This record gives sequence, C-alpha cells and structure tokens, in this order.
Amino acid sequence: MNILIKFYTITTLFLLICSYVADAQKVVQIPMGQNIGKSKELAISNIAENIRFIPLETNENCLFGNDISKIVLVDDTIFVSDYNYIFKYDLNGNFITRIGKKGRGPGEYAKGFQTFLVDKDKQQLIGFDLLDQKMMEYDFDANFLREVQVDFFPGPVEWNGNGDIVVYNMSFTYEKEPWHDLYLLDKNAKTIQKNRFKKQTDKRYGLMVYPALFYHYKGKTRYKNPYENVIHELDEKGRTTPVYELDYGKYEKYSDVDDVEVQVKNGIGTNRSNPKSFEKISLLGLSETDAYLFICYGHQERRKLGVFDKSNGTFFNLFDTNFDLYGFHDDLYGGLPLFPRVGLKNSQFFTYYTALEFKELLKAAKSLKPELKNMLNKIDENDNPVLILVELKQSQPDEK
Repeated sequence: MNILIKFYTITTLFLLICSYVADAQKVVQIPMGQNIGKSKELAISNIAENIRFIPLETNENCLFGNDISKIVLVDDTIFVSDYNYIFKYDLNGNFITRIGKKGRGPGEYAKGFQTFLVDKDKQQLIGFDLLDQKMMEYDFDANFLREVQVDFFPGPVEWNGNGDIVVYNMSFTYEKEPWHDLYLLDKNAKTIQKNRFKKQTDKRYGLMVYPALFYHYKGKTRYKNPYENVIHELDEKGRTTPVYELDYGKYEKYSDVDDVEVQVKNGIGTNRSNPKSFEKISLLGLSETDAYLFICYGHQERRKLGVFDKSNGTFFNLFDTNFDLYGFHDDLYGGLPLFPRVGLKNSQFFTYYTALEFKELLKAAKSLKPELKNMLNKIDENDNPVLILVELKQSQPDEK
C-alpha cells in the first residue's frame, strides 16, 4: 500500500512539473497581421501622471546629424546618441559635453555607435564601433578610457542580467555556417558564449536595414532578431527561450523581401528603398509592462505604434485623430502623441520630436497648456530635437 501511495505521489509530482515546464515554455502568439488595421484612441492619463518637455540646447558643439538612437536618464543627467556622438545634457536640456571622436586613430571610431551602455556604478559609457570592430569606453566627463578589439561586426548592445554584455552580430548571415547572431561578452569584451542561430533551409535571408531589438522586462533581457518573428528571453549564460511569436498573417510573405535595392551603374553602387517592401512589417522598438507589450514598427512607409493587450490577447494600434499620428493622446498638456519610442525604464519612457515637427504640428493644436505654448514660441525649427519624458503612474508596473 505504501509503495502504491509513493508511486501515485511521484507520478502526480512528475505531471505537475511537466505541466509547469510546458506553461513556462509556452510561446504567446500576437495576432499582429490580422489586426493591423484596427486602431484605438487612448489618453496618456490612463498610464501616466506627469509629462516633462525638454528642448535640447543647440550650439556648434551639439548639432544632431541623424535620428536619435538611444536616450538614457541617469539621476539628473541625460545621455543621447544620434549615431555619430553621445551628447550629455542636464534635465533642463542644457548641453554639458559631447562624447566620442570620429577618426581612425587610437581612441577614435570610424562610425558612430548604434546604441551605448551606461555603467552607473563606474560612471562610464560603453559603445561599439562597427567598422573597426572594437569596444570603446569613456567616463561621464567624455574622457576616453580604453578600447578592446572584437572578432565580429558589433551592432546593438544591452546589459544581460549579471553585468555581462550581449551584442548583436551585424554580419552573421554573411559568415560561414553555423551562424551566430548573438555574442555574450564580459566587461573586457572577452567572448563568454555565442548563440547559434536556427537557420531555416527554406527561408531567404535578404538585405535588412532594421535593427535587432533589446529591452528589459522583470530583470531579464529580451531580444528580437530582425530575421525572425520571435521575441526571446535570455538567461544569464546568453541562452535564448522564445516568449512571443508575432503572427504577421497575410503580410508574412513580405518578410524576406530586401529592405533596399542595390543598383550598380558604371561601377558605382547606389541604394534605394525597395518598392516591394511597402507591405513589409519591420519592427523599430519594443517595451513591455505587466499589462502591455508596446511594438513600434514601420508599415506602408509610416511609423506606427502597436499594442498587445496581455490580459485578453488582442492587438491594436494607438492612434491620435487630432494629429493623424500614432501614439497616446496627450490629454494632460494637449501636446503631440506619446509612445515609448526608445524604451521604458524605471516607470518612465522617453519619446521625441524634431524641432520642426514640434512647431509645425502644434500650430493647429486647440488645447495647449500655457507652459507648452510658451515653449513653442521659444523654439526655432532648426533647433535640436525636443525630448518628452513621461512618468508612469506608480500603480503602472514596468519592466523591473
């Protein structure tokens, strides 16, 4: 009898463990393609308690040359990169210093950083130079500290759990098989682990210009490869586990289309947007709370903001009819649509608009608060971008 009881107990425990493992490994489907035409208008006051507008100072030492790639807030200091340099500002938008120097000599880089990392404890910044294949470190005062070579072409980067660095390999589809799309490095740029990419033999891997994406949720790093429709979670050793699968529906057939066309004439190559990629869904950014997964993406030559509601498994776009733009409606200040354009952290997210967009789009706004009107009058259309810091309600859980 005791043997029989033990048998049933062990069997029950085994089944419970199997059930738990199955649930833990269950990949959540996001019906994106089937609902890509659905939009809702939601007020930012549903999730936010305060908004701060930060016009960035403009002078000859801090002229933004490209789009913003990353914004990081450290106490009262803002670090902003534009693919060329990292700029340091205070919370009022006053310029402090510029970090980085272009060139081919020691302490210089050939191409700007796609993204960068902040080591708050050491008061240091870390970036990776794609062309010269090296990791570069600076202190918060813009002093160059060191550089270390790597043996692959580094792209977007992120911290991974225990202080190691996970880096996307930009050229993995051009390398000999097996392909490795992710490198896990220690702080000395020594390779700890390489992630083997699961190549599909029946799939074409075309020319991609859209980035690999990283974000944090509940202390874990999550990652999407631009050649896959899957969002993975990384463990401390850099191993990947799928957590979400994006179902593009009828648009899936465009996923392998080249983003650009390369034309060669008289020995000179030129790139242009591929007309066949018009219907292609290309992800630009991801961030997550306990309630929502925010998906910033490009489709039909427009930048859109999709939302996956985790409570009921539905997908829709956030759309502000006042401006004919995607994002939360700003019912607090009457300003432009808001969305986590460059990530969400510590119950805050940043978005931004160019000074020209900010002035032109707000001209027709009917319910601007006085402080926003005053700011609008002081901004020149050729100024640097205007950052918008959105502080979420304390009851709104973030990615920690």
